Amino acid sequence: MKFNIFEKVKESPISSIETYIGGMSKGFEDKLFFLPKIDTDFIVDFGCADGKILSVIKQKNPKISLMGYDVSKEMLNRAIVNVKGATFTDKWNDVMSAAYNHEKSTLLLSSVIHEVYSYSDSKEIKKFWNEKVFGGLFKYIVIRDMIPSCQLQREDFLDFKEDAKKVNKRSNKEYLNSFENIWGLIDNDYRTFIHWLLKYSYTDNWEREVKENYLPLTLETLYKKIPSNYRIIYKHNYIFEPIQRKVIMNFGVKINHTTHTKMIIEKL
Repeated sequence: MKFNIFEKVKESPISSIETYIGGMSKGFEDKLFFLPKIDTDFIVDFGCADGKILSVIKQKNPKISLMGYDVSKEMLNRAIVNVKGATFTDKWNDVMSAAYNHEKSTLLLSSVIHEVYSYSDSKEIKKFWNEKVFGGLFKYIVIRDMIPSCQLQREDFLDFKEDAKKVNKRSNKEYLNSFENIWGLIDNDYRTFIHWLLKYSYTDNWEREVKENYLPLTLETLYKKIPSNYRIIYKHNYIFEPIQRKVIMNFGVKINHTTHTKMIIEKL
């Protein structure tokens, strides 16, 4: 069964900037897993928001040149204030020029792939992978996002129907209904069930968050996108523990399949 890709949804404004940034800032140690694993001289944070990740990288290793790329000028203005000694841009040509001047450049894709899918059409998504990610600019591509195996889609209904009942009973009905109107009932399949568990708490920016496809592709699809002149040098599929703890506390259920992926891809 294929995952649906909802193309070019109408982007809603971020109703609570501070909450949005706070959510992006969680789990820095998990997001920076790659730093001790590669020898890099330049890092581009794709979708850098207010620059918090680059700020932490700067503290840990001030010798690495840093650049943040984002399409939001508001976020870039915040990043310029937050991070001294880094460059920020909304123009990909600036990124290309800078990457050409470094031998061991790194593209950081942290919690951003699902946003690319949510706010892009199919042509833009293809360009993202073929030209920006695997266009030859970067020695390393670092991925950390919600990318489960296709096995998530095949979970037998009998294995989670009791959990779905618990979650349905304890969830805020208004938010759950709006979610199900877009993505379907949470007791229809395990992927939709997990999608809700990953999303339900982001209510401050709900109009925006509910429309985003948190799980637009599978690991198996991602593997197929990697060209033959690249290789995976590190991968770890896992359940993000803070999310697991929150789900157990709020609903009394556990997530049973890995939902997140950390991966380092090297150009040969």
